[in-house]
Amino acid sequence: MTRHNTQAVHRQRILTRLTIIVVIGSLAAALAGLIPYTTTAEIPVRYTSLYGEQVTLDGTGLYARDSVSCAAQARGQDWVTLLIGIPLLIVGTRNSLKGSTRGKMLQAGSLGYILYTYASYSFLSMYNSLYLLYVLLFGVSLFGFILAWSNFGESEVSDMLKDRYPRRFLGGYLIAMGVLLALMWLARIVPSIMTGEAPVGIEHYTTLVIQTLDLGVVVPAAIITGILFLRRHVLGATLAGILFIKLLTMALALFSMMLVMASSGVPLALGEVVIFTLLLAVGIVASVMMFLSVKPHN
Repeated sequence: MTRHNTQAVHRQRILTRLTIIVVIGSLAAALAGLIPYTTTAEIPVRYTSLYGEQVTLDGTGLYARDSVSCAAQARGQDWVTLLIGIPLLIVGTRNSLKGSTRGKMLQAGSLGYILYTYASYSFLSMYNSLYLLYVLLFGVSLFGFILAWSNFGESEVSDMLKDRYPRRFLGGYLIAMGVLLALMWLARIVPSIMTGEAPVGIEHYTTLVIQTLDLGVVVPAAIITGILFLRRHVLGATLAGILFIKLLTMALALFSMMLVMASSGVPLALGEVVIFTLLLAVGIVASVMMFLSVKPHN
């Protein structure tokens, strides 16, 4: 066995162990978030934020000190983690161990979803008993994602693409998704900067964590990947293979959040509902098309 192969085997072993930790930890975190119970701590029903906004707290379970809106979103995310994110990660890891490019895409994309999820929980959610678990999952999934990225050959995804695949549609979707997401969040943020008032949705939190992650990471990643993919750059193919899985799970999480928010009586902005629903519908089609555009492992 060559030195390169030996390093690849060691890297794969470490990645597999990190993935096992992520699966067990995220399973525990998601289940804990979905268990309803009444906390013994005294929690006010309503809270006046530093911005003078009257915020209604959830008061139940792990997210008792979060707002009704944020708690509903967290529970929607937990359902997707439990039913979609973890199964995809398990299937992807199993096939990645067999050398499947599709498996590597599923593994890396699912780790990207877990990374995004528990980065937001670590920075956004009100402090609770699972804080250290959130930080653990954030750190382990970060290093797991880096290793999963290094698992790809330089032009592996590009070489495995079928002769005819919807390059323009897939690249165009990534660019359009990035632009729409940016415009949607900027429409919420810019007016608050101009007027000096608190932005919609900040409630009793300190800043806009989700918008930070989306505008700082997801939006530029989608636009840059889309451009590289349209230009047939090998890096664009690798990025697209990972990003489409991440975007699929993110879109499903957003749709699940909206369902739980609606059932919890949280008012939803019609424009955002329409945009997210369209992104979900087209994103599912695009993700499946990207996945099927890669040749199966023989």
